[in-house]
Amino acid sequence: MPVRTLRILPVLATMVLVLPAIATGKAKPPVTPQAAPAPVVQHDPSIDDVMRMRVIVGVEVAPTGRDAVLQIQEYAGGPKWQKDLWRVVPGQEPKRLTSGGRTGGSYTYSPDGSRIAFLGERGAKQGIQVLPLDGGEARTVLETPFPVENLRWVGNRFYFTAAVLPACAEDFACTARTLEDRAKGPSALVYTELYHRPWNTWADGTHNALFMVPEDGGKVTEVAGGTFDAPPIPFGGREDYDVATDGAVVYTAKKVPDPWKSTNSDLFLVEGGKELRITDNPAADRAPRFSADGRFVAYLAQAIPGFESDQWRLKVYDRKLGETFTLAEGIDNWIAEFAWAPDGRTIVFSVEEQGHQPLYVVEARKGAPARRITGRTVDRHLAVAPGDGRYAWVTRESLLQPPDLVRVDLGAKPGPDQRLTNLNGPALAAIRLPRVEEIWWDGAEVSPGKRARVHGFLAIPAGTPPAGKWPLVIVVHGGPQGAWMNGFHPRWNPLGFVGRGVAVAMPNPTGSVGYGQAFTNAVSKDWGGRPYEDLMFLLDDLSKRPDIDGGNACAIGGSYGGYMANWMEARTDRFKCLISHAGPSFLEVKYGTTDEQWFPEWDVGGTPWDNPDNYRKFSPSSYVRDFKTPMMVIQGANDFRVPLEQALFMFTALRTRGIEAKLVVFPDEDHFVAKPLNRKFWYDTVNDWLSGHLQTPAAPK
Repeated sequence: MPVRTLRILPVLATMVLVLPAIATGKAKPPVTPQAAPAPVVQHDPSIDDVMRMRVIVGVEVAPTGRDAVLQIQEYAGGPKWQKDLWRVVPGQEPKRLTSGGRTGGSYTYSPDGSRIAFLGERGAKQGIQVLPLDGGEARTVLETPFPVENLRWVGNRFYFTAAVLPACAEDFACTARTLEDRAKGPSALVYTELYHRPWNTWADGTHNALFMVPEDGGKVTEVAGGTFDAPPIPFGGREDYDVATDGAVVYTAKKVPDPWKSTNSDLFLVEGGKELRITDNPAADRAPRFSADGRFVAYLAQAIPGFESDQWRLKVYDRKLGETFTLAEGIDNWIAEFAWAPDGRTIVFSVEEQGHQPLYVVEARKGAPARRITGRTVDRHLAVAPGDGRYAWVTRESLLQPPDLVRVDLGAKPGPDQRLTNLNGPALAAIRLPRVEEIWWDGAEVSPGKRARVHGFLAIPAGTPPAGKWPLVIVVHGGPQGAWMNGFHPRWNPLGFVGRGVAVAMPNPTGSVGYGQAFTNAVSKDWGGRPYEDLMFLLDDLSKRPDIDGGNACAIGGSYGGYMANWMEARTDRFKCLISHAGPSFLEVKYGTTDEQWFPEWDVGGTPWDNPDNYRKFSPSSYVRDFKTPMMVIQGANDFRVPLEQALFMFTALRTRGIEAKLVVFPDEDHFVAKPLNRKFWYDTVNDWLSGHLQTPAAPK
């Protein structure tokens, strides 16, 4: 095979299935002849279509395994998304349980499956609400002065987390009153240690703590506090603690002297009023889960301290013997989610591999091999009902279809997967969906004469290109240790671009997850090396296609993808335009302003004063004299991961050199553009920039 030959594979089709009519047992009335239904008039997709899709953002399966409650996000216009709860009983249409969009917090079934508790508002009361599933109104069990999160219902107790001042503990009014009093005084913030503005907010002295309250209300008790994820870690949630039926609690916390430069989180077991650290791994441990009998704790772990993108492995801690062992050791990709089977002898888990996330099953014993049980699917929100271990419940999605609920048979002779919802069938039927292909090409050289095989996805608009070939937009993912999945991304969605008449490539270059850990590791300390070459070889190969105009291309990316757009600005003139969203541009300055230091110290290599050469070598700021491509720079002002000055530097450098540029700043957004009106503006502005620089980016014929 010649070097850089493109190989194209069709993506496994995700069919839009129509659920069968529900049998009523009544005699059917005579059939009245009717006119044939009018044909559906299809239109080209837009960001408006993407935003109007119903998206499942949460799944809870009843303990009995007979039904599930979904949290579904919808958009009906205005400044906010709406999230409500829907109940799904197999064989029946989904039933809405709440309305008004104010149930966006976590939620959980009662142990007997007859009620659902959720965090949100009912009337003017905020806190824990309990809703009977057989009808009736919700009642407030616990009213709180500020939002709480991560709700669980075990036995006759609720467990949840809240960000409180350590001195106030379970006295929530104390935390609320103290913060209100502070707001009336001087506005100065004073710090003596780092990690002073995690993710998107200035640290205010509150720490995440874990609390318990009886199901009928009453006294709130702090279960674990003080340094529980201190300061609060922005990514993490209910998956980072669990409660056994005997009342033991296991949780994840980073209890180290310098949290800003360490990835070392451990697991802590609370039982009988005592707390025990059950992992002593200098790298990260998280997502603990008790087996049904409480003897075992399964969890995810990394092996390399300071490296936040090391492979996530599945481990089990035996409480009786005090021993730990690793499962599925033959898998060389990240384990994403897992769930115990009710018998406590088997674990179902998902793995990120080649742009998909299929399910596997493994026995919970040393040396047991894992067995894959689904195809090239993207399966998320994994759950196995404790009272019925026959099925794994997941959401299944693709690049062109939002998630739907699916049951996967775990029996010895499994039946076919059962699709239980069809939330967006009519909406999808009205769209001229693009064709999506899986693509492979030869990327950067990994050894003399050998190039890496690189994978990605390509979305081709429906219809015929108006000028014979489609203009091309290459979208680079963030991370850099991330990946484009065959899933319905809410923010970076090809449907938001292809309707304007462009082909969209979504590559997974060196550093991407799902192609073996060595491939993931290779981006560290080489940000502008192999990944950049992979992308340039992709442009070469796509240019050979008869339907793609590789000389009429733009590139766009966010976070590390924004860095790559900045790097392309410095290294090539092959693109008609570039778009950098939240992209690092001056790596030395970013080290001193980002919210976490362990990441640049690992991925760039040390500190800027200990390793200045690598910081300058891979910093776009070092090559401003080579800038020449028109660029749009986009930034959220509350982004403390890649702070605002990174965008300001790029815009200033471009304009002082006389290069066409546009700066878009969202004062109320962070690393992501989350608010719906801002997201709509983002897509409209980006598409206008692309249209202004690509030739004939008109709607397809």
